[in-house]
Amino acid sequence: MCLIIQTDKPKQLSTRLLETAYENNSDGFGVMFVNKGKLHTHKIVPKTFNDIEKLWDKYKSMDIPMGIHFRFATTGDTNRTMSHPFEVLSKAKGDDRDMWVMHNGPQLPTPMIDNNKSDTHQFVKWVLRPQLSANPKLLHNAEWQEMIEDLIGTDKLLFLDGKTKEFVIFNRDQGTDMDTVGWLSNTYSIQPTSYGKRDKYYDEKTDTIKDVSLDRWTYEDDDWGYSGIGHGHYGYYRRGAEIKPTPLASGVSIQEPKQLPVPLPKQDADETMWNGKKLNMQDLYQMDKDEIIDLCEENPVGVGVLVSEEIVGNRA
Repeated sequence: MCLIIQTDKPKQLSTRLLETAYENNSDGFGVMFVNKGKLHTHKIVPKTFNDIEKLWDKYKSMDIPMGIHFRFATTGDTNRTMSHPFEVLSKAKGDDRDMWVMHNGPQLPTPMIDNNKSDTHQFVKWVLRPQLSANPKLLHNAEWQEMIEDLIGTDKLLFLDGKTKEFVIFNRDQGTDMDTVGWLSNTYSIQPTSYGKRDKYYDEKTDTIKDVSLDRWTYEDDDWGYSGIGHGHYGYYRRGAEIKPTPLASGVSIQEPKQLPVPLPKQDADETMWNGKKLNMQDLYQMDKDEIIDLCEENPVGVGVLVSEEIVGNRA
């Protein structure tokens, strides 16, 4: 998925950190900020990190809060229009303020009506704009914020309100605060836990970029791993074992080996809590591989219990 950085001190952002973010999310780059009372945005599709450096040189010395976005395209064309941020409201179009948004997450819950558009584009068009154009103050309404957060699950949204001059983060607790940077929507975009589509690792202590080690332990290196991840289909495999599809109640198929692992013992339900909510299979379906690995590292017992109950069938 993508990476959002909300920083109050752009001068402190390391060039090496930005380069790592680009190497792992190279499908678009954008910034948004308010300066001298006006909301500004700038976005590009970089061919190399040098393109980002040239753009960033224009803004990095500004001592003002900023939103920064690195795109990892999953749906929609890879072009400037589909890069972030996205316009939600515009004074030039008759709204009472300018408002833009950045998104990070697997998939926003929106009808995908227009061809070649991203889920963020469609969510802005069909969900956010109709509501916020009718009442822009909803952005700062606690009940509306809670409703949107419930709707988008673990996804994150960063809004910039041109009238109040404020950044508003939805699902802030799903991200990470880094002392020298600010708020990051995730860490796997700069510090991936396994070798895969994201192969660069930012070492904050030494301010250097490293290759993710091929010797790192990953699910693919172990006997058990995930396969078929993408577009809502998840599976698992065991090397050397014959596999066959097994339908789940939700209609999702997994790859089941003849020999199943020994079921985990029944655990307390509290162990399947995640970010204050009961973890369920739908949460896993909405995650990419890196997010699932992060979740397993953060709460291995809870994930084990969930898999045991939902897949293995250990409900005793």
